[in-house]
Amino acid sequence: MLIFDDWGREAEVDYVVHPRFVDADRVFEMRRVAGGLICFAMCWDCARLLGIDFAYRYLEHDPNLVKLVKKPSYGDYPAFSIWVNHVGVRTGISDEDRALTIRALGEVVELFWRGRWWDARVKFLEEFYSPGHVPILISRGLARRLGHTEHSVALAQLSGLSPAAVIVEMLSRGRSASLEEAYRVSREAGWPLIISRQVRDAWVQRVGEDMHCRYHLR
Repeated sequence: MLIFDDWGREAEVDYVVHPRFVDADRVFEMRRVAGGLICFAMCWDCARLLGIDFAYRYLEHDPNLVKLVKKPSYGDYPAFSIWVNHVGVRTGISDEDRALTIRALGEVVELFWRGRWWDARVKFLEEFYSPGHVPILISRGLARRLGHTEHSVALAQLSGLSPAAVIVEMLSRGRSASLEEAYRVSREAGWPLIISRQVRDAWVQRVGEDMHCRYHLR
């Protein structure tokens, strides 16, 4: 699945897949076809349970680094949290290693989604270390932020999957890929390309005007 952000925001296209479907071949495809930073997105409720926060909040508490905390040009703070590796990886960067980390993170969110909150927290603390090679992004929910992080997590929930997604920006030579280039990839690969507004419209139709991240849709 490809998701295009609004023209008034990043105007970028991200390749999006649920972690349940990620293996080494998928990570290779993300590198080859998209080329941006491969990130793992989860909903805020899960991140809070795991005890992790946004990276900029950690920096705000360091007097030596607090001046680094600034909003990007699109207007809101980044969704980045910590970077992790699974304890079973070799170096963490290979396709196989990142696939292992991503799948295991997906299992953590699955446990949370099923109501096994304690098991999710124990698995996260015992099976991962930081820093690593897979950045975690935290969705604030569509009521608070309209980035690829929020749209991809919402799309997973609308699809009946756990509130997580693996996303990577599509790049062209020297710049982000254009919408036209993304359409070409979409046609050639047979991947759907949707606009972020379509996700929000589907969310409103499904759950009403409450745009916050939900780990269970009613």
